[in-house]
Amino acid sequence: TYATWWIRQNIERAIMNQTRTIRLPIHVVKELNVYLRASRELSQKLDREPSHQDIADLLDRPVANVKKMLTLNERISSVDMPMTVESETSILETVPDTSQSDPCEMLQESNLLESVDAWLDELSIKHREVLTRRFGLRGHSIGTLEDVGKEIGLTRERVRQIQVEGLARLRQLMENQGLSMENVLG
Repeated sequence: TYATWWIRQNIERAIMNQTRTIRLPIHVVKELNVYLRASRELSQKLDREPSHQDIADLLDRPVANVKKMLTLNERISSVDMPMTVESETSILETVPDTSQSDPCEMLQESNLLESVDAWLDELSIKHREVLTRRFGLRGHSIGTLEDVGKEIGLTRERVRQIQVEGLARLRQLMENQGLSMENVLG
């Protein structure tokens, strides 16, 4: 009867909508099924996996369309699945965690901060104050020339001059230890 047709259509639609991780529109799924049916028929006739050209010839469609449609049939795998049958290692376990810093980089950064801190102690109080406030060191937030000037009671231009002097002195301290600004900060 007519009701069985509607029931069959609703079942087919439900399957088309719910079997894929990424839902495809119904008309695309129907067209994909035409390509897949042709592929199955050809594989039975030829006793091998048909090429894109074979399917295109059978359906009288361009090879580019065949390739495009068949890529839609590729299944999505879970990153928790084992990489091979023998291995218990999943894909997820081999992907690096980018939210965590590399331990070597953390150690280098820590050593750099300790060195900068030691070099700052060798500067005069005036140079140390300006550089720590200007570059956000030792618990200070990064400040503009004007902000730093207001905090320590100097003009913006004087803060700039002290900053230049302090950086020159830091560069000299680093060079005395065989380092250059480019090597340390680069």
